[in-house]
Amino acid sequence: MAKRAQIIPPRADLKKKAVNLSKGFDMRLTPEVVRKLEEVVHKSRDTFTADIAEKLVTMRRLLTESRPEPERQRDLVAQIYDASLEIKGAGGTIGYDLLSQIGKSLNDFVTGLTALDARQQRAVGLHVDALYAVLANRITGRGGIIENAIVEAFGEARRKLRPEADEDGRAGDDDREA
Repeated sequence: MAKRAQIIPPRADLKKKAVNLSKGFDMRLTPEVVRKLEEVVHKSRDTFTADIAEKLVTMRRLLTESRPEPERQRDLVAQIYDASLEIKGAGGTIGYDLLSQIGKSLNDFVTGLTALDARQQRAVGLHVDALYAVLANRITGRGGIIENAIVEAFGEARRKLRPEADEDGRAGDDDREA
């Protein structure tokens, strides 16, 4: 028969090592500590929002200044891909799940492309507009019925405007998930 588990109390100096008592937060969640933690979270969210807004401004500028030369088109798609990948990855971390969903949709849309035709550029522009709307309205979480319908519409646009995409709407053998 197995022995009963033994609980070993931590050493007295462990608390000092785990939390910097002279500079860090107290282990007890007093109202003051909670307020300080909330300030840190809000400051992080504001910084994140400013960073994403800057990426959206850059994407919008790239779309309006787009040129038909193949080299410029490759650069355009690569920069949109990179920005959408960052938005896709970071949105959920700070509570903007819908931002991540739209970022993933945009990332899936441009994955594998080397150029954008006029219709594809409009679709990318609509993604950017939707990302702006989420940030401007501070829509956290996954949104509601309308937001879900928009994400589904982006998936349908990807299927229609990406003829080389397979039945799942993905280009090539890209099996990544958000």
